[in-house]
Amino acid sequence: MNPVTAYLLIGSLYLAIVAYGIVRTRKRRLPMQLRIVSAALQVAVPPAAIAAFLAYAADAQTFATWLPLLGLMALAGFFLALCTDIVARRVV
Repeated sequence: MNPVTAYLLIGSLYLAIVAYGIVRTRKRRLPMQLRIVSAALQVAVPPAAIAAFLAYAADAQTFATWLPLLGLMALAGFFLALCTDIVARRVV
């Protein structure tokens, strides 16, 4: 599997998990503070775990290549969480 395919697969799974998690916390009617903490964990933990795995298992070149992509993935997850919460507020 080439790196582009791997990133697209990992990125789309990550965004699906973030969107599902935001809607799930909204459906459970959790308080606002708990929803914010849950969203922050859902957005931050997967890219950090992938970065830690790459720091441990990959060479420096691969780690340096993937680190900006993981940062952008976390940024996309943040914006997706924000937009999903706005839409879920109106729909759910």
